[in-house]
Amino acid sequence: MVNKLETMNITLTVGSNNMKTKQHKLTVLHQNICSLRHKVTDLEVLLSTELKDVDVLCLKEHWQNAQTISCTNICNFKPVSAFCRMSTNHGGSGIYVKDGQISGEMSCFTEICEETNFEMPLIELPIYKLIIVCIYRSPDGYLGKFLAKLELVIQKL
Repeated sequence: MVNKLETMNITLTVGSNNMKTKQHKLTVLHQNICSLRHKVTDLEVLLSTELKDVDVLCLKEHWQNAQTISCTNICNFKPVSAFCRMSTNHGGSGIYVKDGQISGEMSCFTEICEETNFEMPLIELPIYKLIIVCIYRSPDGYLGKFLAKLELVIQKL
């Protein structure tokens, strides 16, 4: 299924001077999945065994459309935000969050998303005071457009 798995462990200390601080651990899996529909079973096996501590899945090239992405279930995870292509095949990116995690989709940047050039879902995890972004640019996309849009997102966040 995959030739390389990329996970990132984050330990955050949440609190202020007036509040007790609490550490939270968050594990994010980033994967170019190349057709989610054909790899759900393999992904679920990994997530129930050696990757059982993963809290957030960032999947690129899911190859789903807006209708099928919401119907593609990954056990113990829910889709929170996704970019799906409308006029070309393949591509797309999505963020899934483990059941029980409080999260929300941030739709404030949907107008700058563009097929092949800048495919970007993003979510907020309020307990961590964290925003997670999963950006995909096709090899056929224009690097200049990608960089300009990325700079805009960084400035606004």
